[in-house]
Amino acid sequence: MSPEKAKAKAPAPQPPVDPIAASKAVGMISEDENDTGAIRISENVVAAIVHKYVLEVEGVVRFASGSLVGNIGEFFGRPDPERNLLVDLEDECVNIGVSIVLEFGVHIPTVAIHVQDVVRSKVEELTGKQVMRVNVTVQDLEEPKAENAEAEPAEEE
Repeated sequence: MSPEKAKAKAPAPQPPVDPIAASKAVGMISEDENDTGAIRISENVVAAIVHKYVLEVEGVVRFASGSLVGNIGEFFGRPDPERNLLVDLEDECVNIGVSIVLEFGVHIPTVAIHVQDVVRSKVEELTGKQVMRVNVTVQDLEEPKAENAEAEPAEEE
């Protein structure tokens, strides 16, 4: 290929990206200025905090998934967090929504309130932002899985 053709096919140089403008377009929920610069917290950070601590609440089995396509994606290791977790900024306060599956037999209101409390306290503690609302949707119940295969009696011959 001639140098003229190579130049013609080469992409045009892009102007430098302004990181501040780019951060605002990517879903930043927080931007604080101080003497040394800016601190930005992404919605993804809040989502990661929520995901970790919700799954630690006793009685929560997993985050809910909405469709067969979503379940197939999760099977191949590509869960879609948009489907089961919502983080929204409103007037410098954070609103969070989660859809979860609980263990069959738990007291649903008690577990849901515990999820709300844990999410609120951990997000406020780790981000410094006030959480106004934590909406919990219990989408399904699942039977607890046998954690210990030794619990079954062994057959003697």
